[in-house]
Amino acid sequence: MANEGLIELREMRLSKIQDIKALGLNPYPSTSTRTHNISTIQDNFEIYQDKEATLAGRLMSLRKHGGMTFCTIMDQSGYIQLVLQKKRLASLNVEDNRLGYTELSYLDIGDIVEGTGVISKTQKGERSLFVDNLRLLSKSIRPLPDKHAGIKDREIIVRKRYLEVILDKEVKLRYMQIAKMISAARNYLENMGFIEIATPIIQPNYGGGTAKPFKTKINALQSTMYLAISHELYLKRLIVAGYEKVYTIGRYFRNEGIDRSHHPEFSMIETMTAYENYEYNMDLIEGLFKYIATKAFGTTNFLVRGNTIDLSKPWKRISMVDAVKENTSLDFSRCQTLEEANEYLGKVEIDQKCSSIGEALVVAFEECVEKNLINPTFVCDHPIEISPLAKPKNDDPRYAERFEIFIGGMECGDNWSEQNDPVRLLNTWRQYYDPENSESGEFHTLDFDFIEAIEYGMPPTTGIGPGIERLAMILTGSEQIDDVIFFPMRRQRITSANAEIFGIDGEDEENQ
Repeated sequence: MANEGLIELREMRLSKIQDIKALGLNPYPSTSTRTHNISTIQDNFEIYQDKEATLAGRLMSLRKHGGMTFCTIMDQSGYIQLVLQKKRLASLNVEDNRLGYTELSYLDIGDIVEGTGVISKTQKGERSLFVDNLRLLSKSIRPLPDKHAGIKDREIIVRKRYLEVILDKEVKLRYMQIAKMISAARNYLENMGFIEIATPIIQPNYGGGTAKPFKTKINALQSTMYLAISHELYLKRLIVAGYEKVYTIGRYFRNEGIDRSHHPEFSMIETMTAYENYEYNMDLIEGLFKYIATKAFGTTNFLVRGNTIDLSKPWKRISMVDAVKENTSLDFSRCQTLEEANEYLGKVEIDQKCSSIGEALVVAFEECVEKNLINPTFVCDHPIEISPLAKPKNDDPRYAERFEIFIGGMECGDNWSEQNDPVRLLNTWRQYYDPENSESGEFHTLDFDFIEAIEYGMPPTTGIGPGIERLAMILTGSEQIDDVIFFPMRRQRITSANAEIFGIDGEDEENQ
């Protein structure tokens, strides 16, 4: 819609508001007398037929035929038709803030209205509310995009998700399913004996992973702090305190790239379990994902990159070494020198020189294997040099008791048996720590408060950390992480139309 058209239509609706107020009506009353949501009526129509109800929602269509007007309204739960008959609809009543038939001319698509009347069917058999009393609950000043054309500009979609949800019930359902995923995760973990304890988002150290942090300052403390890249170290403090099964569903902030599967702000389910190792977590993850899929989507079968996956089948478990060997015939476990490992990379046309055999193994895996892991797979036993928080395997200390989850060619979580030897952990951290590049996100920071905590003794412990958005991408069939985040991060923009409307500086980049 051209800027001139938008501004003109907005002015017309503002004029209608003044006319409504001149009649003594309030176009924005503070409450509704709604008695039911729409789905309750639609799902139990035989029970409510010929009974009175008050329904409310957004006006999505408006068709006038002589002495009758047909409207469709939408609430969170669904749609229903309103039938407004000139001979039936009560007349204007200022005291009740009620519109008469004549005042229907003040209504526009997008307005929020409330109708009280009798549930019945039209002659064509359409379930409807035959309205006796009609109230305006909120006057829409801006016109909605055309419902049939939809919104084509992806930039507008991600900036104004609320419009996409108003127009597309499938998109609305997607975000309701994502909300159900989180609820199901909590329910499953609590049934397994876990307790949820809040951990801080603003932290003096950004520990628990390797990622570039967001930096902030707490004025009251005159202290530099960081937004959480992980909640892991705080959950392990809770294990030290004596809790044995703890979790958080939290927000995570990593000041890195934005692409198809990465976003600077995201959510994870993070747990810690005492007296178990990483093998316990494989069973926990399988059960958790199956439960989430069943509760939020009603199935364990999903189409991912053209392949049907079934979360209910036993998940494949394979070491990283064997996964690379299966896909490339290269056996990194036989590498004796770094030179030999880098030669292996050359054999699969990877032009990169690594600093350790383990790093070369990971590069080979990421380049040659990861994209092929469509069915649910646990890739286990990562190189110890890239796993400073994990315990080494007893039978081969070159590798850590660690696994990642892969579905649809995407990594969906990182998990391990926690290193609870404080001396060894501190030495590992110090080995890789570079104070001159402390905020680069390339290594674990030195968190002496955490080391102090586990020096009091932390039992054998293991944790999981599946990403909610990546799982949502798989279960909803979404190709972009932006499509499972209602408010994806974008640079602020003021359109030329808004600049003119609000009297501020803007930019003429967006065609509204």
